[in-house]
Amino acid sequence: MVVDLLLPALIGFTFVMTAAYAGTLRALEVYFDSTQDSIFLSGDGGPPERH
Repeated sequence: MVVDLLLPALIGFTFVMTAAYAGTLRALEVYFDSTQDSIFLSGDGGPPERH
């Protein structure tokens, strides 16, 4: 009975945490790569300035 509740919850939690981890890695990859643009990182909505 307890396994019937905990197993789906554990599978769902693992899926969500894996997706969050992958999204975080992708966001960091875009943030630290000067050749990729992300609209979420620009403050004024325009293209980011290259230094």
